[in-house]
Order: sequence, then C-alpha cells, then structure tokens
Amino acid sequence: MKTRRIVGRNFEIAVIWADRLKFTAHAHDEYVLSCNISGNEKLILDGKRLEAPEKFTTLYNPGQIQSGDGTECILSIYLEPDFFIKEELSSNSVIYEKPIVGDDDLWRKFVSLVSIVFDRDNNEIAEEKLYQILDLSMSRYTYNSFLPTRNTCDKRIKRVKELLLSRLADQVSLDEISGELGLDKLGLLRMFVKAEGIPPITWQRVKRIEEARRLLKTGISASDTAYRTGFYDQSHLTRWFGRAYGISPARFMRG
Repeated sequence: MKTRRIVGRNFEIAVIWADRLKFTAHAHDEYVLSCNISGNEKLILDGKRLEAPEKFTTLYNPGQIQSGDGTECILSIYLEPDFFIKEELSSNSVIYEKPIVGDDDLWRKFVSLVSIVFDRDNNEIAEEKLYQILDLSMSRYTYNSFLPTRNTCDKRIKRVKELLLSRLADQVSLDEISGELGLDKLGLLRMFVKAEGIPPITWQRVKRIEEARRLLKTGISASDTAYRTGFYDQSHLTRWFGRAYGISPARFMRG
C-alpha cells in the first residue's frame, strides 16, 4: 500500500492506492470524505452492508464505525470535528445525510485534487479545491444550512487581485487572503469564482505564468524568471509554462 498526504492546520488529504485495499472495522473522530478513484468498495457502516462503486463518494460523520474492502485507489479528506464551525462554514455541527453518493460533479473535483497531492508546491491550490468539495458536498448532502455568504462586490474582488499581484512570487494561502480582507474562506472562493471563473490561487498562478512569459520575452533567463515569478526552479516553470502555452520557455525564447 502506498500513500501520499497533504497535512493542513485542521485537515488532512491522503491518496492511498494498492492492488486491493482493505480496512478493518474502525472509527474516526473526524469527518472523512472519500472518493473511490479506482475500484469498487464493499463496506460495512454502523453495521449496515453497503457498496461504493468506482467514482462514488463516501461521506462519514465523526464516530461512525466503518470497514471496507476492494477499492484500488482512494482519496480521503479528514476534517476535525469542529472544522466547519471554526472555519465559519456553519453555525452548528454539520451532519452528512447520505453515507454514499454517486455525484459526477463531486467525483470530478476529487479527481482534480489527486494530481495536486503529488505536486510539492501546491498546498494552497489543494486547500482551494478542498473548499470547493466542501461547498458542493454541504449544499447537496447535509441537514444543516450554513452561514450566509457575505455579499460580493467588485471592490472586494479588486482587493483580492491587488493582494495576489503584489505578492506574485509568494505562495499566498487562503487563510492569508481571507484574514486580510475579513472574509470567510468559503465566501471568498464563491465570490471570486463567480466573478473570475477560477479560484484566487489558481488565478494568481495564471498571472505568474503570464509574467514569466513577459520576462522571457525581454531576454531574462528561464532560471531567473522562475525565481522572480515564484516557481521553485526552472523545471517547475517549464512544466507550468508548457501546460499554458504548449512549448518550453527555452523554445519560446528562441522564437
């Protein structure tokens, strides 16, 4: 069995894979949101026999007793019991109504998170995607209504952009943005995605790539460009630049 993890302040994201994964009966104090990326899982939850096919998501509340057998690759999100209240996503405890859901929208968001877990510099983007998963799962599968999102406005969007552009070479977190602007993280994400079509950290990465293109065009080396735009190294810049423009920085500089 192999595992890759991202550990945040009050959450953990793990990708686990093997020829066949088997989990004996156990309980978590946390919320556990998992998606079967590959394989069909037969499980027992609080004494009931259930099945979670490939692409299905399981939504476990704290304290539920579970066991599983059969899945090959699973992505799990672990949240502290008071996560939703501390993060101001809900005014009281959240209860997931359905333990197993077949939701293509939710599955796609989990899949997009898998590759992020393997990218060492993407903790901020991982948290962004985590909140998108929570937003969707809470709105569709919980009993509790959560706190209303603050009204969006152009002025706040502008402030977020100014902050991200002023720190273009830095790894800015959602905590920092929401803290400086007085927004809860879920409200921030909803507001920004509604206005720009993508989350704020992703938007900043797009701007970093655009700035890298501008610097390369002036003749600045790829290694210096990577440093100035906040990429870990030249190979990291090359990967993201290639995804955006279809060519490497070196080839771009050659014209």
